[in-house]
This record gives sequence, C-alpha cells and structure tokens, in this order.
Amino acid sequence: MADQQIKKLKEEYFGVNRKKRLLLAGLIIAVILAIFWSLNVGPAKVNLKTVGAVLCDLFEKNEALTNGERVVVLRVRLPRIAASILVGILLANSGLLMQGIFQNPLVSPYTLGVSNGASFGASLAIVISAGMSSITASNQLVSLFAFGFAALTMYLVQIIGKVAKDSTKSLLLAGVAISHLFSSLVSFIKYVVDIEKLPELVFWQMGSVSDATWPQIALMLGAAIASLSIMAFFAWDLNVMATGEESAISLGVNYKRLRRIAFLLSTLMTGVAVAFAGTIGFVGMVAPHIARMLVGNDYRYMIPAASICGALLLLTADSLSRMLVTKIALPIGVITSIIGVPFFIWLIIHKRKEF
Repeated sequence: MADQQIKKLKEEYFGVNRKKRLLLAGLIIAVILAIFWSLNVGPAKVNLKTVGAVLCDLFEKNEALTNGERVVVLRVRLPRIAASILVGILLANSGLLMQGIFQNPLVSPYTLGVSNGASFGASLAIVISAGMSSITASNQLVSLFAFGFAALTMYLVQIIGKVAKDSTKSLLLAGVAISHLFSSLVSFIKYVVDIEKLPELVFWQMGSVSDATWPQIALMLGAAIASLSIMAFFAWDLNVMATGEESAISLGVNYKRLRRIAFLLSTLMTGVAVAFAGTIGFVGMVAPHIARMLVGNDYRYMIPAASICGALLLLTADSLSRMLVTKIALPIGVITSIIGVPFFIWLIIHKRKEF
C-alpha cells in the first residue's frame, strides 16, 4: 500500500513538472514569434529573408543588399530586439529576488531607490556632458554615472540597514528615504538645467532601448549570465528563504548571507538595465507574478519563467511603441506602464487576502 502511494506521488510530481516544462517551451515559442513580429515593425519593412541575407553578408559580401538594409538590421532592429530581451530578463529576475527577500508581492526592483539613484547619476552626466562633441562618449558617461549611483544607492541602504539592526523593515524604510532624496535632487537638476537638455532628461527617465549598441548588449548579456547562474545555484536556498527568516534558519540556510547575495545580484541587474535603458517601470513587478501563476513558487522554474516573461513583455512593449507612434520615438516605459497598471490593480483586488 505504501509503495503504491509513493508511486502515485512520484507520478503526480513528474506530471506537474512535465506541465511546467511544456509551459516554458510555449513561452519560448511566444518570444520567438515576438522577435519575428518586432523585426517587421517600423518605418522600414524588414523580412526574415533580408535578415538572413544581412547576417550571411557578414561572412560573404552580398552585392544585392543596400547599405540601408544593413544599417536597419545590424544597427537598429537586432540591437533593439536583443536589448529588449536582456533588459526584460534583468528586471524580471531582479524583481523576483526583491519579492522573495521582502515577502511582498508589490515590491519591484526600484523599491529601494535604485532607479532614482540611477536617474540622478544619469541626469548629472547629461548636464556634465553638455559640452562634449562626441555622442558616444556622452552616452558612455551617462551609463557609467547611472550604474555608479545605482550601486551607491544600494550601498547607502545597506549601511543604514546595518545601523538599524539589519532588519528587513529597516532596509525598506531606508530605501524609501534614499529614493526620495535622489528624486528631490533629480527635480532640482530639472529646475536649474538648460531648457535644451530637459527633453533628454525626461526621455531617459521614461526608458528606451532605441539607442542600444552591441558593446552595451555584450555587457548586459554578461551580467544576465552571471546573475542567473548564481540564482540557479542558490535556487533551493531561495525556495527555503520564501518560507520566512525563522524557518530558513531552522532548516540550515544562512539567511543573512543569502539576503546579501540577493541584494548584490538585484543591484547588479537593476543597475545594468537602468544604465543602458533608463527607468522602465512595472516589468520587474509584473513578470515575476506571471511566472509564479504559471509555474508555481519553485525557483528552479520561476527563474526561467520570469526571464522569458520579462523578455516577452519588453519585446511586446517595444514593438507597440513603434507601432502606435511612427513619427516620434515613444519611450518604452510609457507602454509598460499602460500594460502594468491594469495588472497591478487586478493583483490588488484578487490577491488582497495574501497581502
């Protein structure tokens, strides 16, 4: 009798895991379809045949291709698609870690003020680079300052949290305080900056992947691979951490060390994403919830599911931003907010008992 029960439990377990793997496969197919769609969205129509020809042209010259087709594929469409996928992955997993640390479904990668710190750094760099003749050098300075101040924000939060006995609540309150500080400094810069630089400041804070370059994509890819590898290594510990601090400690998990690692990874992923794409809201909060609803609370499946959901959300938002307005570059953050706000409201209404 006991053997039959064990056999039944095993069958149920493997059946559930099989369903999860099928869901992940379905999400991957959805991302591939979104890539094909994104390639064809924009003023210049690009089909798969043209993309293939341009990629083959890198190895063997194709005289039939025009310079315009090469530029559209290699410098506009493919970098934009790659950046959308990677930024979505980084923000989704950063949000997944933050929600696990705080045991709060309404937490996002920006809860501890990282976005406002990065915004202040980017705003400062935009003002400093006003006299620069090189656009590339100016963009590099903005990215460097944004990432530097994102890291500084998290460091300040950690210092304040340690002084306040290193509790989760004190970290959250410290993050809110630091966030308001940098938000005020950004407002001050907007107030005193030259009117010609104001649109650039506002556009950066709304988020965009339109100016993504291959070196930036390489850095984002490196950050994503390193972070996801570490998260996968600690997947079981993260599952235990989700049960609460006391339960995790009683089961032998070094809770404080795991929380520090989670904070470092979240800072790295959010800092890199914000440094190269600006502040893109709601992806880091919405994607983990969709992943959780699809595959449950097991981090072994939530990490890939959140990654794919984040990539799919941002790819869709970027494609819509090019479809809705053709004459101007619509910030991607506008679209993600339009998508995210209804989901956020639905979450509050239907999950109020959990909150």
